[in-house]
Parts: sequence; C-alpha cells; structure tokens
Amino acid sequence: MASEDEAFEFDCPECGHHIKGEISKCPKCGVEFVIEEVSEFECPNCNTMVNSDSTICPKCGVEFVIEEVEVEVEEPAKEERKPEPPAPKTEAKADDSVLRKQFPELVAEVKPLLALAKDYGIDTAEGRRLIDKAVRSGKGNDVAAAVEYVKECRRSIKAGIDERLDRDVEHLERLVQVAKSMNSNPSSISDAIRAVNERRAVGDLKGALEEALKGKKQAEKLTGKYIEAHELTDELEKLIGSCERFYVDVREAKKLLGEAKDAGEHGDWSMMGILARKGREEVMKSLPELMGSELKKAKSQLLEAKAEGKDVNTLVKLLKEAGTAAKMQKYEEALERLIEFKSEVKHL
Repeated sequence: MASEDEAFEFDCPECGHHIKGEISKCPKCGVEFVIEEVSEFECPNCNTMVNSDSTICPKCGVEFVIEEVEVEVEEPAKEERKPEPPAPKTEAKADDSVLRKQFPELVAEVKPLLALAKDYGIDTAEGRRLIDKAVRSGKGNDVAAAVEYVKECRRSIKAGIDERLDRDVEHLERLVQVAKSMNSNPSSISDAIRAVNERRAVGDLKGALEEALKGKKQAEKLTGKYIEAHELTDELEKLIGSCERFYVDVREAKKLLGEAKDAGEHGDWSMMGILARKGREEVMKSLPELMGSELKKAKSQLLEAKAEGKDVNTLVKLLKEAGTAAKMQKYEEALERLIEFKSEVKHL
C-alpha cells in the first residue's frame, strides 16, 4: 500500500514533468510550487472526506444543505456622553435708564419714612447707613447697587416702625388692664388699639403711630403716674445698656433701676418714677468725662481709617453728630451716635 506522499501526484505546470508526492520544487526545472491546502469535511451519511466546496457527496450522492450562519458583529459601544453642565445663569442686567428713573422714586418714598421714624424715636441707624451707601454708589455710577441699598433701607425702616407699633399695642393692652384695676373705664384705650390695627391694615404707618400716641395720652388721664414712671424706667434701662458698652461703672444706677421696677410691681408708680430719676442722675455724673475720652478715640480711629484709604464719609457724619449732641449735653443721643460709629468701623 502506497504512502500518503506517494499517492499525491501532479504534473509540473512549468515543464510538464510528472511528479509524485508533496515536494516544494520541480526536480527537473527547479520551479518552486505553492501548494494550497484544500479544506475538507466528512460526509455525515457515508463518512467520505469531501471537498469543502462540494454540494453533493461524490460517493453516496447525498446533497449538502449549507446554512448561512449570521454572525452578529457587535458594534463598538458608543461612548456615553455625559450631559454638559448648564451654562451659568447670567442675570439680565436691568436697563440703566429704568434704574435711574426708579432711584429718585425710591428715595422720595424712603425720606418721609426716615423722618417719621425719627419723630417717634425709632432707631434709624441702619437705615441711614444704607442711605449713605446708596448715595456713594450713585456718585460712582453704580445705579443698580444704589437702588438695592435704598430698597434695603426701606425694608429696615418699615421693620423698625412695625416693631414699634407691636410694642405700642402691647403697652396699650397692658394699660387697659391697669385702668380696670383702678376702676376706670378703659374704652378709650381699647378704641385706640382698634384704630392702630385698622391703620396698619391699610398700610398707613403714620396714622397708626398717631393713633398709638393718642391712646397713650388717653391712658395718662386714666392711670395717672403709671405711664410717666414706666417711660422713665425704660429710658434709664436703655441708658445703662449704652453706658455698659463703654465700660462705665453703673452698679448704683442698676440697683436703683431694680428698686424702681419693684415699686412698679407693687403699684407705687410715684416711687417708681422717683427712683428712675435718681438712677438717671447717678449715670449722668460720669458722662461728661466719658464723652471727652470717647470722642478723642473716635477721632483717632477716623484718621487711621482715612490713612488706610477707606471710605470714611459715614464716620465723619456720625462723629460730628456725636460731638454736637455732647456739647448740648444730650448725652443719650451722643452715646447712640458713638455706638453707631463703632459699628461702622467694624463694617469697613
């Protein structure tokens, strides 16, 4: 039986020499052969080896059904794109012409509010500070900032007035009870409370403050020394608080304040007023000297701030007001301006 190599025969395509077996070049002419491998498969019916290109078995005649196999080619996964962050929102800049028109209208609205608050002893320090900032911003052509400062000022003053009215109503309600305890008819005070609330409901702040003042005057007629004594006591307490900010020795005044409150709790309003006056006199003894030293300190702080290139317009204004009040011996007002001065220095 011949070997596999000997069974393989073919003629040289170059010279026609007959060749047996698998060799890489013709032994006669020397041409090199490229022998391609032919893939085969086994017939499933008779096991005969069949050329892969055949559609029928040459031995048993069975036909081959070649199924096309679809090969799914996975497409490369698309890179998941992260959503781009939204562009930062830019606030639409208001038209300067609109702001320039709005600014004087707001100022015209705020000025009477400031005057009203001052007339009724309501603290306007924050509001005036904001107005000063608005004026400086306006001079610097920053109209948007100027408008915002005036709006803040308006909110501040209205909040101060509302707080004052809340206290007034609460005070009048207490006076109703006092009048009743003295067997007096408190209907006039109750009418004042109702009028205050009605005025507030329609936004008439000036009218509400006026009605509260009328109610207090009506209460004075019914309660005698009660209102005067309580106002003196409240003023003394406020004065003591201001002096403590400057490390003044107010121990004796605080003792008299406590005694005044005790007298009021026992219904002795005459003694309450007397003790409150004595406490005020005690505090006043140390205020002239205090004013001199504190005004000097404030002037030194002003010069330092100016040397550092800071805006000292508000400081100059407050220091002038404090000095004027001190010369007129209005020490409570002078102290308030100096407290505002210290606060403004911290804001610089």
